Formats: sequence, structure tokens, C-alpha cells
Amino acid sequence: YANSQPAVVADDVLERAVAPAVVELDMPSRTDLVAVARMVVAAAAACRPVLAGDRLDDLRLLTSEATTNAIEANLATERPGRVSVGAELSETGLTLTVVDQGQGLTEFPEALSAWTELPDLQDPDQRRREGGFGLPLMHLLSSRPVVFLSGEHGSTVRLHMAQERPTPG
Repeated sequence: YANSQPAVVADDVLERAVAPAVVELDMPSRTDLVAVARMVVAAAAACRPVLAGDRLDDLRLLTSEATTNAIEANLATERPGRVSVGAELSETGLTLTVVDQGQGLTEFPEALSAWTELPDLQDPDQRRREGGFGLPLMHLLSSRPVVFLSGEHGSTVRLHMAQERPTPG
């Protein structure tokens, strides 16, 4: 019995030493690289299995949405900058941070309410429109309030994903 206990501790220490706590990806503003960002973040989550099943799928979806928004913000400028995607692992889950170098949002305070609620899908015009679901999905699926910072040199979105899906309302 005395020999089996240290082996478990050693395995745990080895797993923590090998698994990175932070993964960062710096990439050009190209829409064909969204899948790469999604794969890097999902691989980081697999290093320490803090998310599984539907929550890992939620993470992939939110990574795609946040990265696409950042790329589009950059492409709207004269000289598109780079996008930074980070995944920080903790005991409680994974924190995703996506940073762009776009021009930021000028209508930030007024637009916040539109970003926290999904469009009314009973309205035929809303069902036909493209886009507009990313930020509401981030608010709906993240485990903590989404942090959104915007300025003249870009925007940062930070959200936390835990295994337990938040309850609506």
C-alpha cells in the first residue's frame, strides 16, 4: 500500500507538469484560419480534461464565433492586423480570450442589450439574416459574464467555460 500512493501522486504531478496552463495563437486575419483556432483551443482543453461532450462543442462554437468576429473587425480596417486567441486552463474550466486590432466599437454602450439576447427567430426577417448570433451565444453559453473591452486599437473578448452549462435566466 505504501508504494502505490506515491505513484498516484507522481502521475498527477507529471500530468500537471506536461499539460500547459496557457496556450496562445497569434494569426493573420484570414477566415480560413478559424478552424485552426478552434482546433488549437479544443486541443488545449483536452490537455487537462476540464470540458467534455456538449461543453467541448460549446467551446468550439464560441471559439469560432469570437475568432470570426475578430477577423471581420480587422478586415474592416485599411491595414488588417493580427488576431490573438488564448486558452487558459484552470481547475474550474477554460478561459478563452480573443483580441483583434480593429477600430473598436463606437456604439458600444447602446449596443450591449442587442448582444445579450438572441434575435427573435419567429420574425421571418431575423431568420433570413446572416450573422448577429455570436455575441448572444457567448453570453448564453459562457459560465461567467462575458468581458468585452473595446477601444480605438481593437477589442478583447474574454469568456469562461466550465463543465456545467449555465442555467438560462
